[in-house]
Amino acid sequence: MAQSIQNICDLPPELLKDIFSKLEDADDFLSVINTCPLWHDILEHRKAEKLFAQVLPILMEEETRRYPLNNMLVFRQVCKEWKRETDRELALSRFETFDREGYWFMEAEKIQRFLTHASSLPDGINPILGNCVTFTLFDQEGFESCVQLIRRYGTYIKTIDLCFRIPDFPLTELQSVLSFMPNMEWLSIIAYVENLIVGPQAPALPPLPLLTELSIQVEHSHSRNDRIRHQQFVDSFVTAYGTQLESFTCSPVLLRLESISDRLPNLTSLEIEGVRETNFKEEDVNILSRAGWKLKRLQILSFTAPTIQCSTALMEMLNKFSATLVSLHLSIQLGHSINPSDLNVFPCLEKVSLRVSSTFSVLPVVMRNRLNLFSAVCPNLKSFRITTVGTKMNAAVRQQLQFAQMEGVFQQLQKFTHGRFESDIYKM
Repeated sequence: MAQSIQNICDLPPELLKDIFSKLEDADDFLSVINTCPLWHDILEHRKAEKLFAQVLPILMEEETRRYPLNNMLVFRQVCKEWKRETDRELALSRFETFDREGYWFMEAEKIQRFLTHASSLPDGINPILGNCVTFTLFDQEGFESCVQLIRRYGTYIKTIDLCFRIPDFPLTELQSVLSFMPNMEWLSIIAYVENLIVGPQAPALPPLPLLTELSIQVEHSHSRNDRIRHQQFVDSFVTAYGTQLESFTCSPVLLRLESISDRLPNLTSLEIEGVRETNFKEEDVNILSRAGWKLKRLQILSFTAPTIQCSTALMEMLNKFSATLVSLHLSIQLGHSINPSDLNVFPCLEKVSLRVSSTFSVLPVVMRNRLNLFSAVCPNLKSFRITTVGTKMNAAVRQQLQFAQMEGVFQQLQKFTHGRFESDIYKM
């Protein structure tokens, strides 16, 4: 007489294996494999296949990692589950996540080699894995090869980084390049203003309906003509795409464009880079205060020592975004006047990074008396980093800093940021 089945574990392993093969969801698979040693042994050979969906996002979240794109290509070839999850991650990830070496073109010869290889692929195959590419162009030959690649594969490109080092580069040429990338979502342009021919009447840029993130970095001298050309160049992009942009990275010249707040109505992320004492004044801080943006991310950085005074105007400007700000990164001159109690509560703020210029005689006192107040201002802060830039640090200053640490300031910051407080001291 056949033995009756009283429990699912009484089933033969071959039958259990067949039943478990129906599991599609990774969470269900994880629950089953952790039920008992027997089931774990039956499913162990499928762990890599089924749990890949949970592991891959963890790999991609590490900010310090630049994941090689060729690894992603290998992942896609393992099995259908890995291909599905890899394609999903490629669609969600920003291009900075990956090592872009394979798609970073600086010479016409390399572009031509890529085109030769890509032409051997079957029709309809996208040779640009990750849909992102970088060009650093020094001559007309490189630019012509760049145009050739973009003409052929531009519809696949969603993220592009264009660095122009070409003398007398007209904006009309850039217009033709952009027109072949209708699906672009992120655009970065780096150029020397003296190499750009803007003209009195800048040509209309082509429609890019999916573009939401724009970065423009123009290097120039302090001459009046260069400043005008720089402003004209930035203004042409604001005119063409301002109403659809959610993120903008630019120099302080952006703030001085006419009616800039109204022309960027959906802006939620703003990065002001290249701040110097000569090009970022208190009036620029006031312009930010008057803007109607609901910023989630604000970054104001200087290339050299911080020049922004930690003034009442700065505090008032930050208060304008207190309800929405999630990430804040500032380069500031720190003095006794800084007082977090002048700030509103920032309920959404999770990440703060300060690049601070200060005499080291002031810094420990400020840390001891002021920084511990941030816990009340930023109740949900998860990460706090302070980088100090100043003069030489002698033994007495080191002792003061150690005293500040002994006072428990750093320990308090560690506590309310759940161990994510960092402090570095650099010498200029």
